[in-house]
Amino acid sequence: MSRNRLFQLESNQSGSSSFGQMFTDERERERETASHVKDSTVIGREKDKEKIIEMLINDGSSSSADHQESTGNNAGLSVISIVGLGGIGKTTLAQLVYNDRAVEKHFELKAWVCVSTHFRAANLFFQILDQINPNNTKPESSSKQVLQNELQRQLGGEKKFLLVLDDDWNEDETKWEDFVFPLRDFVATGSRIIVTSRDRNVASVKRAQVVHQLEGLSEDSCWGLIKSQAFKQGEPEKTTWSEIGKQISNKCKGVPLAAKVLGGLLQSKKEEREWLVVLNAEIWSSDEGNHIMNVLKLSYDNLSPALQACFSYCAIFPKDFWIEKVELIHLWMAQGLLEASSSQCVLSLEDVGAKRFDTLYSKSFFQEAVMDGYGEVTRCKMHDLVHDLAQCISGSECQVLGNRNLMRIDLSNCRHVSMISLSTTKAWHKGEKVRTIYGWEPNYIEFYNGDEVTKISIFSKFKLLRVLDLSGFRGSNLPSLGKLIHLRYLDLSNTSIGLLPKWVTRLYHMQTLVLLKCGNLTALPEDLMNLKKLRHLLIDDFRKWKKLPQAIGELDQLQTLPFFVAHEEDGISALKNLNNLRGTFNICRLRLVKEESLPKIVKILSNKCNLRELQLHWNRETSLEVEVDDHDNDLLVLEELQPHINLQWLSVTGFGGVEFPAWLSSGSDLPCLVGMDLSFCNRCEHIPSFGGLPQLKWLVIGFSNQVKHFGGGSKDGPSYTTTSSTQSSYGSLKKLVLRWMKNLEEWSEKDAVTSFPCLEELLIENCSNLSKTPHSFPSLKSLDLENVSVAGVVSLTTSLTSLTSLQITRCHDLEFLPDGLLRNSNQLKVMEVSHCHKLHSFLANDDDQDCVLFPCLEELSIKKCPNLRRAPHSFPSLKSLALENVGGMGVVSMTSSLTSLTSLQITKCKDLEFLREGLVSNNNQLNAFVISDCPKLRAFREEGSANEIFPNSFLRRLEISHISLGLVREEVLSIEKCPKLESIGKGFLSSLVFLESFQVRGCDKLKNIELSQSFNHLRTLQIWSCPNFEGFSHHNLTTEQEQLFLLPCCYTLKISYCPAISSIDLRSFPSLRELTIRGCTAMTSIDLPSFPSLRDLSIRYCKGLQALQGLQFLTALEKLGIGGFSPALNYFPLTITDDDDDDDDDDDDAALESNNPLLPSLRELDIYGWPALQSLPRHLQRLATLKSLEIRNFTNLKKLPEWLGNLASLEKLVIYGCENLLQLPSKEQMLRLTFLKELCGYGCPQLKERCSRDGEEWSKISHIPHAFIRY
Repeated sequence: MSRNRLFQLESNQSGSSSFGQMFTDERERERETASHVKDSTVIGREKDKEKIIEMLINDGSSSSADHQESTGNNAGLSVISIVGLGGIGKTTLAQLVYNDRAVEKHFELKAWVCVSTHFRAANLFFQILDQINPNNTKPESSSKQVLQNELQRQLGGEKKFLLVLDDDWNEDETKWEDFVFPLRDFVATGSRIIVTSRDRNVASVKRAQVVHQLEGLSEDSCWGLIKSQAFKQGEPEKTTWSEIGKQISNKCKGVPLAAKVLGGLLQSKKEEREWLVVLNAEIWSSDEGNHIMNVLKLSYDNLSPALQACFSYCAIFPKDFWIEKVELIHLWMAQGLLEASSSQCVLSLEDVGAKRFDTLYSKSFFQEAVMDGYGEVTRCKMHDLVHDLAQCISGSECQVLGNRNLMRIDLSNCRHVSMISLSTTKAWHKGEKVRTIYGWEPNYIEFYNGDEVTKISIFSKFKLLRVLDLSGFRGSNLPSLGKLIHLRYLDLSNTSIGLLPKWVTRLYHMQTLVLLKCGNLTALPEDLMNLKKLRHLLIDDFRKWKKLPQAIGELDQLQTLPFFVAHEEDGISALKNLNNLRGTFNICRLRLVKEESLPKIVKILSNKCNLRELQLHWNRETSLEVEVDDHDNDLLVLEELQPHINLQWLSVTGFGGVEFPAWLSSGSDLPCLVGMDLSFCNRCEHIPSFGGLPQLKWLVIGFSNQVKHFGGGSKDGPSYTTTSSTQSSYGSLKKLVLRWMKNLEEWSEKDAVTSFPCLEELLIENCSNLSKTPHSFPSLKSLDLENVSVAGVVSLTTSLTSLTSLQITRCHDLEFLPDGLLRNSNQLKVMEVSHCHKLHSFLANDDDQDCVLFPCLEELSIKKCPNLRRAPHSFPSLKSLALENVGGMGVVSMTSSLTSLTSLQITKCKDLEFLREGLVSNNNQLNAFVISDCPKLRAFREEGSANEIFPNSFLRRLEISHISLGLVREEVLSIEKCPKLESIGKGFLSSLVFLESFQVRGCDKLKNIELSQSFNHLRTLQIWSCPNFEGFSHHNLTTEQEQLFLLPCCYTLKISYCPAISSIDLRSFPSLRELTIRGCTAMTSIDLPSFPSLRDLSIRYCKGLQALQGLQFLTALEKLGIGGFSPALNYFPLTITDDDDDDDDDDDDAALESNNPLLPSLRELDIYGWPALQSLPRHLQRLATLKSLEIRNFTNLKKLPEWLGNLASLEKLVIYGCENLLQLPSKEQMLRLTFLKELCGYGCPQLKERCSRDGEEWSKISHIPHAFIRY
């Protein structure tokens, strides 16, 4: 996990909302995985994208892509590998697929992990957990087993999961199996892994079902990429330049990275002759190095010396590392790389650094950018080839140290060091020239035995140090490093220090001091004033700070100070001279500012022109009620806190005044403001109009229960000075949120007709008394109303001609939908109505039920409206209908005349007794029908009707259960947890001729399923946890031949935990590829036909099973799991003669000496719990192709047989729960297993002792690469 923990400076340290937080947190959280890409920058990958998506959603075998069959991969979790050259666009293609809407719908959970060269199962599990549930508390332990258990809990085995492993270099099959083996059991069938790699061997190790070889782009596509980079948007394309550019694009050789880099290079070339210079560059004829590196080197050579120095410094970051823009600028600055030129003398060092960063990004030296809410890059990565270039240029000056090379480093010529772990090494004694020590993992300091202070003291000799990272230091006292007089950047984050050491305040050249996540640090010393050159002070969690020193006000170069805590003695007067502050600034505990200190803060913020976001907190936000407090001077304080006109976001929280100052709503005072949040203003009764703020796009007002009026049209509200005749126009407002103001009665504007011309999204929540509102919103697209009065709903929905999405929740007195909404919402596409308990009809007049409403409505959801009885019969465009806890007649009414449905869900409708005839048959496009938890439903047709409801051959998914399993694209019938269902007849199923997957789960009374001859397309049949299920029937089939070929295309049959089934005629499934019979305790015998295609067989935990015939004839079998049978079965059923019993008999010696192997295709064998056997069956030695053998719960097994050495192909041996096992085969026989790479033992206490390094068995296993025996 990359460090990425410090420089999110735009984030809100106080916990309140801000533009940066509200509109970028979600984006950054997604982009943390590098899983997003701008579609507009991708050219020429449409067909590749379509192929991969087809493989993901279907079985992948139909694609024309180059592919190879899986060898032993679990059918539930197949692997698709994208292979290609570096820079060819593998990651970009995977990003396009990952974010495709069809893929989003198909998979319930997704995760993206950048692997690179560090493939560790525990690390991968942690990153997956972090993404599938980012808000969940992670396990305290980082052990693989703990993480594995948590992942199993999250995935549950029932969720279809997509995992992308990007930039994978792992060719160790053991590591892969260590990761993927447990994962297979955690996910649902149809889950997928996408692996991107340069090496085809990596795909081979993964046993990829499909290998997609990604080829280069066409010349036209390369030219398109170059143009997108070289020409600004809207800039005309010059003909002569285009001809030159097309010739340059030929140099790319189809590599997108080369095209982007060349486009970035040409971006700064403004003359035709400069393009010709690039075309004719000598590097094109060079044979040195690879082609893409030549392109990168050409672009680097065209950078200015200053940019070259900044770029080469980036070699200190490891590959695939998220580079924080602000952090990098601070590091550049500390190294003196940002000295402004004469033409830039008016710019600050930070501005110079930002320009250089943006230039490198525009030239594609940086990629995969994360943007904030203002459209500016906040973090990025370097492509690994670009990183190679940076390392090549920096040479030995920059060294990135991992665990492997940490102990053999030579720092004698090194200037900049970054590392995964700061540990003891003699090499530090040669580091006198080092200028940067940087850690890129959290808590990277790993000293032990109390020697932290001693070891860090060595850095006091590094007199040239400018950057020192001591984050994660766990000691309470830092050693003195006061002699590092050139130090400009010091990171003490996540340390245990309780006081800032005195020596820190004597580092007079300090520019950046990082003190994040220092839980014990609650105060800063007064002599912090000594750091006159300090520009960035990073602290967090203002709640723990009692106050900040007044001396901080003397640091007039300070630009970053996340917050300032007011205190009673001096208020906030220390801020007077801090006019260089920039970014986000939070002033806390303003309630402590006394009236006598007001003269010291007059217009104290008006000169701070670089502040982008300002948060003003009185810290009264813990309650919605008015607190007993001194509020008298709140208005006076806020008057003096008028910010500079450049401010873009303002948040005011806990303000105790009864009115707001005029500047808050003045367009001349806040001309650049784009967002505002007013919360917990519990004494205000009137909120003024902010329509005069010309750039205001987002407005949030809430948690202020005394407010009665909002806007400029109230007669009762106080008057506010206006500087514009169009004060109430809200000309730029796009989103408005009003929430938790229970006394709000009126929202009005003076010119309601012309107000809100651009408003697109309106959310009103828990304003239960709101009755009067504007009703002209010509651009409104989304309206969300929760706990609003009926009068408010009526007023707001009078004229919404552009509305496309509507949500009405908990409007408790709503009896029918407003007439204005019904007549004017012709563009409405999505509507949800929920928790409206009095709603009984859509229309006030029942005579109008036949009229056409919402002609464009495509998605309708009605939840928890139990009294709904009447609804219109006609929704001509409706595609998706979801009804939950709706009256029975309401369901019947709403489903009467629907002809365009593709998805129908009916759940928890307690009074529903029947469904109308033809509901499914009249909807030829219906492919998903879910009906769940409707206990009174007796028939799928109206009483008296002869026809069933389901004659629809287009139906792709039917679920009858107490829960919905989520949409899938396979043609699937799923019946789950129907407690009264006793049988499933052929009449119910016969018309589903395209059914491919049929699953029944948890139906306690189900006894019989009558199969149909029409199931010609059925591929998968699963019966799970049906305790009374006795088997399948086919009563209408007259001949044995018809019975034998009942399901000719069924590939997968699984019957699990059905204890009543005693037999099954497997001849009805001639094409089986996978057969599972598990936990069927009544079965006493199983006859296996000679399935020609059966590859995977699992028969387990059938405790009554005494006979298993035909196993030896399964010549295509590749994977076998068997065991847990009746104690009476005292032989292994892989027999040559019927009377063969156990290994003590010698009757079968002739058969054992035969040259014909048993099960000639078998690769994996798992044997489960055979207590009657005291040694392994000798027949196993004839499994000549066996690569993996797992032996489980052989409690009487004391020694593994000598013939085990005959398994010449064996690569993996696992022994589990053999508590009495003492000995392995002899050393000679173990050495014969030349391919054995892994030996694992679990729950074998005696063998564990004997296999220790001092044990008797150690010599037998010491040569095996991965051998371990655990108790």
